[in-house]
Amino acid sequence: METSQSEHQPLSFRQIVASPHLPALDGLRAVAVFTVMIYHYTESPWVPGDLGVSLFFVISGFLITLLLLRELNATRTVSLRQFYARRTLRIFPAYYAYILFSLSIDWIRGHRWTLGLFLAAIGYVVNYYNALNGHPVTSVAHAWSLADEEQFYLIWPMIFLVLASRTARTTQRILIGVVIAVVIWRSYLYLIRGVGAAYVYNAFDTRCDNLAIGCLLAFLSGEQGVSHWVRAIATKAWMPFVTLAVLYISRVLAPAKYHYSVGFTVDAILMALLIVQVMQLTSQPAWSWLNHPVTRFFGAISYPLYLYHGWGMSVATHLGNHGVAVTTMLAIAASTCLACGSYYCVERPFLRLKRRFERRQSHPSALLGATQP
Repeated sequence: METSQSEHQPLSFRQIVASPHLPALDGLRAVAVFTVMIYHYTESPWVPGDLGVSLFFVISGFLITLLLLRELNATRTVSLRQFYARRTLRIFPAYYAYILFSLSIDWIRGHRWTLGLFLAAIGYVVNYYNALNGHPVTSVAHAWSLADEEQFYLIWPMIFLVLASRTARTTQRILIGVVIAVVIWRSYLYLIRGVGAAYVYNAFDTRCDNLAIGCLLAFLSGEQGVSHWVRAIATKAWMPFVTLAVLYISRVLAPAKYHYSVGFTVDAILMALLIVQVMQLTSQPAWSWLNHPVTRFFGAISYPLYLYHGWGMSVATHLGNHGVAVTTMLAIAASTCLACGSYYCVERPFLRLKRRFERRQSHPSALLGATQP
């Protein structure tokens, strides 16, 4: 029996984005969190750990905006009450369990938190606590990125509803304008005002361009011409490797003045390009591992992995000095155990409750995972 030629045609990017399951994204979450973990465990200057966080930002902007667009298309509106209820049930239980865990362990160890750190942690403003205090070493210092994302979740749906009355092209131009404005603002602070790297690295007002680029990608994914553009950059399995090489050069080999001014934005654009490429190419053997069940599992627990990876390192170091490689493996194992405890004991019960707030027609199961680490 002959098979029609259309059956051999790969799905266009528009079709992939509209499908119930979005390929590669769980795998990319796993890549992002392991990039952060390996950087913190090895402290190698050749491992660009902050790219893992930037990748989470772009993915978050992309997925949250897709969710909002699907709900808008299905119901002609967006329920802010349901959006915030879903985000609260998805994020807060694990986060506040982690804060309580860290506060307790630090108290037992005699590492008392200052009032400012405590208020920043429970108020989701660790990003500005770090920014204004030189990014001090604390057990919750890495929560700066979660604060950035939570502030994004707070304001973006309301902005989205305002933009929904405008044309898609106008919205895209506004998002591009936001990205350019953040680049100018960050460059002014770092290059002219001499504001330190701690501020421009942590603060929402200097990092929200990464999230805006993800939002822009979601709007562009519905454009008719995007699929033709994607076919030009995602037809061969080697193409994402070129993007990764350029991204690595941009992050690791470029000077600090570039990185803390325009570099964050360039890196986010390259990661948006990488997301498009691997989503299109996951049927290729070189990238199919992003959809492997093991990779997807680590993507599913990437949020608690990110939360607890510092304590995983503490466990590993208490087991003795076994060298960087062995200590890193022990830290990953300990972090995975802590993350699984959080995922199955804290997150899963609230995820079941969260489903009451989901509209099946506008929130396919593939998009219901955490959009942050």
